Amino acid sequence: MQDLAELTKEELQRMRASLVQPYQDAKTSGDTAEMARLTDLAGQIDDVLDDLAIRGFEKIAVRLASLRQKIDGLAKRALAWPFGNDDAPADHERPYVDDVPDNDFEDDGPDKPPPDNRAVDPETIPVVSEGWSDAYSKLWETMAVSGDWVRKSDAIATKIIANQSRYSLAVAGTAVPWWFIAVAHSMECSLRFDQHIHNGDPLTHRTVRVPIGRPPTGTPPFTWAESASDSIRYEKLDQVDDWSVVSALYHWHRYNGINNEYKRRGIPSPYLWSGSQHYRKGKYVGDHKFDPQAVSQQVGAAVLFKSLINLGAVKIAEDHKVEANPAAANGDVGLLNLNFASAGLTYAGTELAYPGPLAKGAGKSKAEKRAVRRVQEWLNIHDCVTSIDEAFGDSTETQLRSFQLKNGRQPTGELDAETWAILTAPMRRALAAIDHGPSPTLEKAVAMIARQHIRERPVEIGGNNMGPWVRLYMDGEQGTDQKWCAGFTCWGIAQAARDLGVSLPFDRRVGVDQLVDDAKRDGRFIAEKDTGDAIRRNSMVLPGFLFVVRRTRTDWTHVGIVSGLRATTFETMEGNTGGDGGTDGANAREGNRGYLGKDFIRLQKQI
Repeated sequence: MQDLAELTKEELQRMRASLVQPYQDAKTSGDTAEMARLTDLAGQIDDVLDDLAIRGFEKIAVRLASLRQKIDGLAKRALAWPFGNDDAPADHERPYVDDVPDNDFEDDGPDKPPPDNRAVDPETIPVVSEGWSDAYSKLWETMAVSGDWVRKSDAIATKIIANQSRYSLAVAGTAVPWWFIAVAHSMECSLRFDQHIHNGDPLTHRTVRVPIGRPPTGTPPFTWAESASDSIRYEKLDQVDDWSVVSALYHWHRYNGINNEYKRRGIPSPYLWSGSQHYRKGKYVGDHKFDPQAVSQQVGAAVLFKSLINLGAVKIAEDHKVEANPAAANGDVGLLNLNFASAGLTYAGTELAYPGPLAKGAGKSKAEKRAVRRVQEWLNIHDCVTSIDEAFGDSTETQLRSFQLKNGRQPTGELDAETWAILTAPMRRALAAIDHGPSPTLEKAVAMIARQHIRERPVEIGGNNMGPWVRLYMDGEQGTDQKWCAGFTCWGIAQAARDLGVSLPFDRRVGVDQLVDDAKRDGRFIAEKDTGDAIRRNSMVLPGFLFVVRRTRTDWTHVGIVSGLRATTFETMEGNTGGDGGTDGANAREGNRGYLGKDFIRLQKQI
């Protein structure tokens, strides 16, 4: 049993966060039993957190000990190299080091003599020199990466992005960017989460290679986050406030050492430049052992950084500072650069726009009220139920903290850009581009897009025909009179057209009668009376066509997308419907309807 002083709230939160990846794995594989077990375990941890807040350490000690046994096995899997240790190279190439003085970071440049070896003032913060800054700038601006190295680097960068939440949690409370520690993790450990980021030694013991004996406190085995936090402090990264490109390159460089054979021989360090034309050969094949003919096969930090930029995880601002894309918090490369420039999709950017930082007490101005409402809507969509009252009070703070904790984030109870990206992740996933295969048709693409949206469970929230999903489909409008079945349908068509690079086949409409009128005018309308028997109907109606519910000869009340045909019924995907298969419901979902009282609409004119 650990000392009671160590049973901290932070530790419990870290244990809670360790369940996120196993839960996502179980969700991806459809293992509902495992999802239920993990949810139950998370609930137990939440109960202990509540006990801690109310009763203090002593009352929870025994309970925490029993929980830790269960969590250890799950945490081990959650901390595995990105998708399991079986994929991790046990003998990955290590960036070996040479002896360097303690003041190695004071080196003035590639063509300058090394600094005199002297004791370092503990208060000194490493800063890139003008000589190295110029060298990094020239190498960075002229760097070229060949095709094979691009593919190799992009693959690693994709895995880095998939684990963004782990890196973000490791740097929480510091100014160190998640992407910096992620690239260092690749260089030192090939992204293994069972090794010290200092040098790739196993987490089961303190480090035995340079730097030796890290972390100096605590009891092994260490978690990867504990090791990363120690490395950040050891390298004084937590005191760095310049995260421009050249400064980042400098701090990666000193991770491996500056005054070594690479500098002495005029070789751009493979720790930075391997994979680019700047590096050809020469590398350390062991600590203090340099082979001038050996060639590094490891992707260098600068090349990896370039991949993160090209994939959209980070960008370089005009002042050369590096800005992270908050959407990387979702861990999905496909969500980093969503395209809303196509016809009919422009409002999406407005709905997903980060409303700015929000904390308890917000909601006084009109703009703040709108922003707080958006946060409260998404919290409710994620089952973190709180009043949608446009006031950021205790309940909103508590539920936002709970949401952050469930998603492996620092539970601040305040809205930041990454938390917003995770809150809105369902909509981002719905709007992501799809690979429609080698011979796509608009009809098939529409069906795929509609299914992608329904998978994210679009739902009204905060009242009849209200909430972010309704506003998305209705171009910003919401309210009782904003029935959104046509908006949902036309949005799917516009998104499919975007993916295929084709024009919209007809004007976007939010009224069903308008859709029918346009279809009749263009010769795209298929009346029920003309479909005849099942054989004729199957020859006339295709998945991806629209169905419309007819109330009278001149009035249609609902529209959706046909996803499949049967002899006496057809499968549907539709918005603004309910569990009874009716109209003006609260959800978008798949359904089944009979043919009676239904007409159909082709997407395109017949040739």
